Amino acid sequence: MSERRGRIVVGGALVNIERVRRLPLDDAGIGGDGYVLLLAANHSLSAYDAPYLALALNHSIALATLDRKLAAAARKEGVTVLGPFAHGD
Repeated sequence: MSERRGRIVVGGALVNIERVRRLPLDDAGIGGDGYVLLLAANHSLSAYDAPYLALALNHSIALATLDRKLAAAARKEGVTVLGPFAHGD
């Protein structure tokens, strides 16, 4: 999203992810930050929303959301959506 809006240069997200990788952090289990970035780019999701979709996909669980765009992306990825946008707009 920030790349699209010109807030950071194209490829800046990957550079920043590399900086985060160098921090002494424990992985919460899904790994694959590249996968999250790919989901964000493919569905025009924010860096905040894309990890929720990745978690739902990786754990084969439904996604509860009040966000129309996130719900649409989840349905496209075959994730069951709970909430007012479960069946589309």
